[in-house]
Amino acid sequence: MSRSAPSRNPSRMVWEREEFYKMNVRERVLALEAQIVADPEFFGFDTYALRDSNSVLVEAEPNKTVWELDIGSHLCNKSGNLHGGAAATLLDNLTSTALVTIAKPGFLDGGHVSRTITMTYLRPVPKGSRVRVECETQAAGRNTANIVGKIYLNGKLCVTCVHDKAVFSTGAKL
Repeated sequence: MSRSAPSRNPSRMVWEREEFYKMNVRERVLALEAQIVADPEFFGFDTYALRDSNSVLVEAEPNKTVWELDIGSHLCNKSGNLHGGAAATLLDNLTSTALVTIAKPGFLDGGHVSRTITMTYLRPVPKGSRVRVECETQAAGRNTANIVGKIYLNGKLCVTCVHDKAVFSTGAKL
């Protein structure tokens, strides 16, 4: 059996676009989201969680993104509430968008991967809910980044996470 070279990680393609750093913060965030949910050649686990959620970018500024999205049945457990694993997947992806807001050539330009994500579930989020997701970079350096994510329903905090990421420089081999 012959083994071919592994394909490029599709999440890194947005960083490789020449015009990426010329985009404003909002355009960068939307480019990353589109790459996850709209790439016809990629239908990974994270795509499944985000694709049918009617996500809307409400705010994008340096270090912070705010989203609104629907909690559909594909994100829920048998009890009809947001599944903990689905919440983790949503926050894993959406907290990463906060890093896109501060990327520049030579800084956060080679991609990043999760090291740890610590979830805290405070309240159930029922199927059919429209939630607000706030993501804020707390610290970002040459090798690591730390982001906080929060899911709110009707102004009440339901889920939080602390997301630590390993950060790669341009040309880093994964």
